[in-house]
Amino acid sequence: MLRLRRNGFRAAALTTVLVAALAACGSGSDGSGEGKTLRTIQSLNPSQFDPCGPANGSETAYMAAIYAPLIRTDPGTGELSPGIATKWDFSDGLKTLTLDLKTGLKFQDDTALDAAAVKKSIEQCLALENQTIPGLESIEAEGAGTVVFKLSEPGSGLPELLGSRLGLIASPAAREKSGDKFGAEPVGAGPYRLTGFVPGASVTLQKWGGYQEAGLPAAKVDRITSQMISDPSAQVAALTGGQADFAWRLDYSAPKALTGTDVKTEHKVGTSMTNLAVDRSQGPLRDKRVRQAISYAIDRSALASANTAGLSDLGAGQPYPPGTAYHFGDLAGAYPHDPGKAKELLAEAGHPDGLTLRAASLNSPAFVNNGVVVSDQLAKVGIKVEFEAKDIGEATKGFYVDHSYDLMSSGTNAGPDWLSIYRRLLTTKSAGNAGNVPVPGGEEAVKRANAADGDEELKAALKNAASVALEELPIIPLYYSPTVTAWGGNVTGGAESIALNGEADLTALGLK
Repeated sequence: MLRLRRNGFRAAALTTVLVAALAACGSGSDGSGEGKTLRTIQSLNPSQFDPCGPANGSETAYMAAIYAPLIRTDPGTGELSPGIATKWDFSDGLKTLTLDLKTGLKFQDDTALDAAAVKKSIEQCLALENQTIPGLESIEAEGAGTVVFKLSEPGSGLPELLGSRLGLIASPAAREKSGDKFGAEPVGAGPYRLTGFVPGASVTLQKWGGYQEAGLPAAKVDRITSQMISDPSAQVAALTGGQADFAWRLDYSAPKALTGTDVKTEHKVGTSMTNLAVDRSQGPLRDKRVRQAISYAIDRSALASANTAGLSDLGAGQPYPPGTAYHFGDLAGAYPHDPGKAKELLAEAGHPDGLTLRAASLNSPAFVNNGVVVSDQLAKVGIKVEFEAKDIGEATKGFYVDHSYDLMSSGTNAGPDWLSIYRRLLTTKSAGNAGNVPVPGGEEAVKRANAADGDEELKAALKNAASVALEELPIIPLYYSPTVTAWGGNVTGGAESIALNGEADLTALGLK
């Protein structure tokens, strides 16, 4: 019998404590009588707010309000628009990108945000080695208002990359002053600044009075408080009891629990999906036939339906879901549920009697539950595996550094820029590539996309990249993760705040 993990135990006691804590924050005010406070909740725990630091996805919504973007990526569509940069143009065969900047901007520490600051901010970011720019030769500041990127190879995806975390421009002076503590003391040029952070408990953003428009709208409220609540009953109680105005990344049970209340809910899929991370550097998974056998053995529709409380039965095979520009319908259904084909591939790979694998899962309900169901499905084709639930630090070290596991039940929350997504999937030095094993055709696929000139060339190149990922399975996609968002009748911008990557655009939110 399958035993799926639920968060509901201890619900009554925990709900009482959490709702009492939220109630102390007041209702629509900041508790000090000065302006309006938007009270939010989410289920994940951010650990830092440096866009150049390690990412787990939970910090994204806050950073997107703290930092002004070099290029603005529309959270709902992925389309690019001006941010700090008012325009940008390629030359020299896609090897030089010139950006014209808005002048007169300042950071929240009152230092100048000009071309020299943009250059230094990005160079500081790259020095931390969590992010890279393919083929970068130099970054040059020309006067106060122009930045030029020079590459050794075509880089058509650079604007998209500069519209992601890398392009969230941080104060170079503040980074130098704070050093390793910058993630807890972030300084950007966005409409909100961080004024409170209790790890695992709460985040507080305050309207920054010095904000000048740079891609983001002006702050619509004076303060945003955010409580980290993973218990489903406590989430519902906070929303229905008037202690929270807005919530994102809610438990999948929330839409049903909130039916008939005054709270509006929406759930949709985007570029966030669950998957099995694969270590191709050792053991049986070096053979792609074994990876393909696993993929055929999984009933994605049943898995999605069981683990999303029926919100979705949409299995994943590509990074982008149906209905988006970079989803390719003729590649859908590449791995239908076919236990017979799975057994055939295992036999071809030298495992006619099956095999045993080691696995971990990130210690959250969705990933743990995926491990339970996948383990049961794989057992039916002769693959024995049990997923050990581990905290994110222990799991990722065990998988990527110590190579103690063959599989890890996790998820991707990349993008929505295509370059970040496919670099993570297909390149040898990707942080998502355990053991840094080359993906056959992977580097070439990313280079082809980076050399694409125009929409049609890019779509053809990304279709090729998706085909390489499906053939080689550097990860084994499971299903697109529905993200559940909810808000009360006093909130404006709720629907507009839902981002393609599952996060919330806090700058879209206001109070009536």
